[in-house]
Amino acid sequence: MRLVRSCLFVIFLAPFLQAQSFTVVSAASYQATLAPDSLASLFGANLAATSVSATLDSNGQLPTQLGGIDVEVDGQLSPLIYVSPLQINFLVPAGTTPGTANVVVRSIDTGSTRTSTMQVQATAPGAFTADASGKGAGSILNAVTYAPGPFLVETQANGGDDKRTRLSVYATGLRYAGNPSHDPTITNVADSVQAAGVDAAGKRYAFVVEYAGAAPGYFGLDQVNLVIPAELDGAGAVSLAITADGRSTNIVTFQVGSLPLDAVKLNGITLSKSAVVGGDTVIATITLNAPARQVGLPVSLRASSPSAQIPLSVTVPAGSASAQVTITTSSVTTAQNVTITAQTNGVTQTAALEIDPANTPQITTFQITPGSVQGGHAASGTITLNGSPAAGAGAIQIASDIGAAEPPASVTVPFGGNSVTFNIPTAAVTAPQLATLTATFGRSTKTAQLNIAPVLQLTLKDDTIVGGNSVNATVTLGEAAPAGGVTLNVQSDNRTIAQPPLTVSVPSGQTSTAFTITTIPVTVSRVVTITVTYAGSTQSVMLTVNPPGTASVSSLVISPDHVTGGSPATGTVTIGAPAPAGGTSVNLLSNAVIAAQVPLFVTIPQGQTSVKFTINTTHVASQQVVTVTASAGGVSRTATLTVQ
Repeated sequence: MRLVRSCLFVIFLAPFLQAQSFTVVSAASYQATLAPDSLASLFGANLAATSVSATLDSNGQLPTQLGGIDVEVDGQLSPLIYVSPLQINFLVPAGTTPGTANVVVRSIDTGSTRTSTMQVQATAPGAFTADASGKGAGSILNAVTYAPGPFLVETQANGGDDKRTRLSVYATGLRYAGNPSHDPTITNVADSVQAAGVDAAGKRYAFVVEYAGAAPGYFGLDQVNLVIPAELDGAGAVSLAITADGRSTNIVTFQVGSLPLDAVKLNGITLSKSAVVGGDTVIATITLNAPARQVGLPVSLRASSPSAQIPLSVTVPAGSASAQVTITTSSVTTAQNVTITAQTNGVTQTAALEIDPANTPQITTFQITPGSVQGGHAASGTITLNGSPAAGAGAIQIASDIGAAEPPASVTVPFGGNSVTFNIPTAAVTAPQLATLTATFGRSTKTAQLNIAPVLQLTLKDDTIVGGNSVNATVTLGEAAPAGGVTLNVQSDNRTIAQPPLTVSVPSGQTSTAFTITTIPVTVSRVVTITVTYAGSTQSVMLTVNPPGTASVSSLVISPDHVTGGSPATGTVTIGAPAPAGGTSVNLLSNAVIAAQVPLFVTIPQGQTSVKFTINTTHVASQQVVTVTASAGGVSRTATLTVQ
C-alpha cells in the first residue's frame, strides 16, 4: 500500500542529528512526541550495516530483530518495520509509560549500543502525507471506493440514500484518545477526536468524525473517517488538522472538485422546532447536496394543513448550500400533525410539524435519581407534566448524548396521569462520564444530567514533584463501600523511589479515601506508576519524580494575547533552573494548528532560563481562542491566544 511504503522512505533530518547520536520522532508528522502503539522513525548515522524491510512471521507478527539490530524502549523490545544506516522505523511498544522513555539501539553482532530518549504521551496524533514529508497532501482515500483525491462531496457508490463522501485520513498515535487505560473493548474513539479544515478563502469547516481508531490490518496505523460537508463542493485545496485529547496533528491537504451542474439537488428540510403552540413561528432550513450554481436554485414549498403558512417557494442563493424560511402557525383546538414539503428538480423532501392547542400539557420537571451511579448499574428517571395528556398522546421522547447512558427511546404517561418513572441502564466505563438526557413532549423540552462513575478512580494532587517530597493521592469507588468497608492493594513499580502504603481502606458507606506517597531524592527524572486494584478493576497513574533544580517549565507567556489573523505573536517559555550543558528542549503544541502554528520544540541554551518563539496565525472566519502548551521536565504550562 502506498501509505505504508511512504513510512519507509529514508529522510535524513540533519538538524536533529546535531544534538544527539540519534533522534526519535513520529513517522507521520516528525513531531518529537510519540504515543504507545504508534509508528516511530529513528534518525541517525551508521545505525545499521544494510537496509532491510520486515516481513511478518508465521504468527503474523513483526520481528524484534532486523538487519542485525534491535531497539529497546524502556527495556521493551520494539517491533521493527525497517532498518537502514540512516533510519529505523519501529512500533512504540503498547506498554510504554508516558514521560521520558529511554531508547537503546543494539547491534546483535557486536553487542554495541547507542542510547537516547524520546517523549511519550498517551495520545500524540500525527497525519501521514503522500510524500512522507509530514507536510502537504495527506494520505487520504475515499473510505468507500479507496480512490485518491480529488474528491467530490458525494460518492454514488455509497449504499443507501446517504451519498455524502466519507474520507479515510491515515494517521498514527490517536487510537487511545479518551482511553488512557487502553481498554481493548474501546475500538472507536470518534467522540474524543475532532477534525477541522479551512479552504483557500480562509473559511473554516468542522467535519463529522464517524470513526477514529486502529486501521485494520496494519501495525501502528490509525485512521479517521470523516464526512465532507456539502459547502466544500468545488473548494479546491482544503487544509485539515485532526485533534485528539487536545493535541493536533500536522496540517495536511486534500483536493475537492465540483459536482456536475445537474447533480446539485435538494438534500433535506429541517425545522427549528418539531412541535409548537398554534400562533408560534418555526424556521425551516432547506439544504442542498452542494452550493447552488449561477443564479441560485428555486425550491417549491407547501404545507399539508392551512394551520401552517409557508412561502410558496424559496431560492437557495448561488454559492450557498442552504436557505431558510419562516413558517407561521394558527391557533388550533386539537393537535395538528402537518407535513412540510420541499421539492425541486424532481426531488422531494419532507419534515413533520406538530401544532398544539394552547392548553396542551408540557414537561415541568425531569429528575434523575441518584445523580451518580457506577457504570453498569441503573438510575431512575421521573418526568412530570403540568396536566394529563389526551388519550394516545402521552409518548415522551428520551435521548442521551453518550452511549454509556441507555434510556428507553420513549416513555408513555398513563391516561389520566401526569408523570412517568422509568429505568436508565448504564454501561461500564473506565473514566468518569457525564450524560445529558433530553426529554421532549410536544413543544416542551427538559434536560437532566447523570454522572456515570467507573468502578475505581485514582488521582494525584500533583503528577510531578521534586524527589524527597510527598504527594497526596485519592482513590474513589463507583459506589459506597459495603458494610465493613473495603481494603485495596496499592502498588508502585519502583518502591525505591515512590512509596505508597501497601493497602488503603475505604470505610463502610464512604466512596473515597486519601493516602500519601513519599519519594526519595533523585539525580535524574524518573516516572513511577502507582496502581490500585478493586473488584477486578485496575487504575494506574504516573508520577514524575524530578531532581532538585530540574529545568522544568515554570511559565509560558504570549504577547500580544490578541491578534488579527495573519499577524504573528511571540511566546516566551521559562524554566525553573538554568539549562544544563546541551540546553533544554521544550516541546510546544497548539490545539488549533490551522489558526495558530508553533514550532514543534524550542531549545533553551545552556545557562539560560528562557527563550522566545514565533506563533504564526492565519485568517479566520470567526474568533478563535487557541491554547498553546509548553512541556519540559515532566511539567506543562499553557497560555491562550485569541485570533480575530
